[in-house]
Amino acid sequence: MTLSNRSLPVDLEELSIALEAETADLRWYLDLRTGDVLLVTHEFEPAEHGGLTVTEIESEPERFVRVPPGNPQRVIDEMRAFVTSLGDEKLQESLELALSASRPERRFKTALSWLPERQQQWHAWHREHCQQRALSWLEEQGIVPTARAA
Repeated sequence: MTLSNRSLPVDLEELSIALEAETADLRWYLDLRTGDVLLVTHEFEPAEHGGLTVTEIESEPERFVRVPPGNPQRVIDEMRAFVTSLGDEKLQESLELALSASRPERRFKTALSWLPERQQQWHAWHREHCQQRALSWLEEQGIVPTARAA
């Protein structure tokens, strides 16, 4: 559903988390009225969401847009892109080896855990890319995010 550009107060961090979620039983929605990002699971409590029920959320596509689930391969691809951005050949070689092994995401994170500064660099790099993905998705929906009230 593409809308004409409209402003909406969206928490980009929450939306980034929703776009990263890889499991099918975690369904995320963007409320086009409030800008809230809602996680719908079997434990969803309407009382915590102004009385909204799962049925209402799932049956009102003009108000609630389903956030597409994440792609696990995208995370691996981003790790590879991060590795190529590094200027340290030895580190690049180690991280490429980790990414070519079984359970590449886990091995990559383990390798970085020995290098706190590089680990922080990865987290900042990844957070920036997640935010850019969230902004792109909002643009596809015709939404210009504004700051949320504190």
